[in-house]
Amino acid sequence: MPLFTNSQDPNNPIFVTRNNKLWTDHDLDLSTGHSYNIDRVPVLTSTGLGATVITSNLTQVGTLQSLAVSGDAELGDFAYFNTTFNRLGLGTDSPVASLNILDNNVDIVIGSPVANLAYMGTNSNHDLVIGTDNLARITVKNSGQVNIGDPVNGGGVLNVYGTLHATTLTSDNRIDRSSPLQFIAGTDSGIYGLGLVWAGSGYTRQLVMLNNPDRLWTSESFDISANQSYMIDSKAVLSETALGPTVTSSNLNVLGALQSLFVTGPAMFIGGVDASQSDAKVRSLLLDDGTNSINITPANINSSSNVSITLQQNNVISANFNQLEIGDKLIQNRPVKVFGPLSVNINNPDPTVQFAVNGDVSLGGKRFTSGASAPTSGSYNTGDICWNLTPTPSNYVGWICVTAGSPGGWLGFGMIANQ
Repeated sequence: MPLFTNSQDPNNPIFVTRNNKLWTDHDLDLSTGHSYNIDRVPVLTSTGLGATVITSNLTQVGTLQSLAVSGDAELGDFAYFNTTFNRLGLGTDSPVASLNILDNNVDIVIGSPVANLAYMGTNSNHDLVIGTDNLARITVKNSGQVNIGDPVNGGGVLNVYGTLHATTLTSDNRIDRSSPLQFIAGTDSGIYGLGLVWAGSGYTRQLVMLNNPDRLWTSESFDISANQSYMIDSKAVLSETALGPTVTSSNLNVLGALQSLFVTGPAMFIGGVDASQSDAKVRSLLLDDGTNSINITPANINSSSNVSITLQQNNVISANFNQLEIGDKLIQNRPVKVFGPLSVNINNPDPTVQFAVNGDVSLGGKRFTSGASAPTSGSYNTGDICWNLTPTPSNYVGWICVTAGSPGGWLGFGMIANQ
């Protein structure tokens, strides 16, 4: 039943009853100081809910000035308050102690399981660490072992101001250790002179730190097992059979028989310490500057390009792909001596002949050739001689060019007498 309505004016409200309820299509706005009441009891004011409102489905509230909970409570699916046993669980909804934290699957508890006893530790099979400055100071292992100090950074010092009682006291005299052996600097000499000392049998053996320069010094030899090496910066520098690839210099004055030798710079062989070692013996020698190379072996000397032998920068012998030169064209008064028969273009020279040539020769600018008759082709100069290959009685020893040309004019000389 409408209390009042004005359907002809959309700006005027409708206020009616529906299903035993008052209904309106406009906001209800109370003046300051008034409230919404139920049975004359305020349930909502401009600043708060009424005291009789004790339940809600609020999913968000502002900043609370205080919070009082008389029963179980749950915050953010993380903190669980159990009022039956007065317990708080963080990360677990079933706390087993006054404070129970479940983090990274580690069950941490703080409480008093029995009268007159406080307990702090783990309820799971995990280690417990007490630390400062984000470093472990005391570690209780799940096996019952207690470690003092951080296992990586050290720093563990146990001071006992009173009496220390122990059923068994064992000092660390084992050869194997689970941590490095440290030598702490003294007030006088610092770290120098500290190290390992073996005494009581003969002379004292030592492996200690010395200074000027800083170094480890030992009175004994180092002996490492087979297939091991001495290392510098994780690189092998000396093994049983070889120097490491990073070792590029030495003062070695004795070498064994080298299978090969590579030299990128100048090389000097100055012989041995006595006459029996005066020669440097190599199987072969390769000289290579990146462009040209010479390979010297006991059988030959092979060059990839031009090659020459010089004396005080003057040419002695030189060769290229086209010719071989003996002597220096700038010093033509230096004699060339050949001791023994000399032949040219003859594979098997007559050993009884001191000089043999297979072909024409030139002496003093004059050409000497041979034939069965005077030349009929080719270019010749005056004074060139052609020797007769088939001398017969009443014939000539040879012919001489009297007029230059091709073949020029020729006349016989040296008449051969008849028998």
